[in-house]
Amino acid sequence: MVEIRYPPPTRNITPQLFELKPGTTIQRIFDPTSYGATATGFRYYGPLSRFDHQRGTKAEIDSKRGIIYAGFSLSCCLIEVFGDHGIIKLQQQQIAYITLKQSIKLLNLRDSGAWDAGATSSMVVDGRRKLTQAWSRYFYGNSDLYGEIDGLIFNNAHNGEEAICLYERAVKQLSSASISTLNLNEPTMRESILKVANQLNLLVEIES
Repeated sequence: MVEIRYPPPTRNITPQLFELKPGTTIQRIFDPTSYGATATGFRYYGPLSRFDHQRGTKAEIDSKRGIIYAGFSLSCCLIEVFGDHGIIKLQQQQIAYITLKQSIKLLNLRDSGAWDAGATSSMVVDGRRKLTQAWSRYFYGNSDLYGEIDGLIFNNAHNGEEAICLYERAVKQLSSASISTLNLNEPTMRESILKVANQLNLLVEIES
């Protein structure tokens, strides 16, 4: 069994960096009725999710550290939001298409990337949030080792698709990006969502 340790690394590291280039479009699902969420709004309340880097032992506002999760496809976004429950519940959520005008620098945790960064591939999909959050804080806080990274790119734990999280360091890049949004409950989105749901073996509930 692979031993998954907390940071710091116990061996030499050779971090892999990955650039999201101008023209790249990322996608994310957000709920504008939940705490005023917006297409590019960072969440400063945490830590809650896998790579949240907020400080403290319990979830609370950390005004210095915000995070956003996103993907490159509708299927990635849907399975990350709804995969744990197995049901896509279409209510007031929206999907944002964010096309970058400035590059974003990410630490690569895909394939051998996690190992090269001092962790293990198993860490990336480990269910212990305190463990993955500790590594995210370590990556974020040690720019002498990893550079001034804007976030992480990794394979999600549900179906292995590429996903990203962005730290608040990327606020300028997102502020300058071109953004369009669609309501997931719009009829124009339903065919695509039903197709993805069928591929992912997820049920769909549509709010009337």
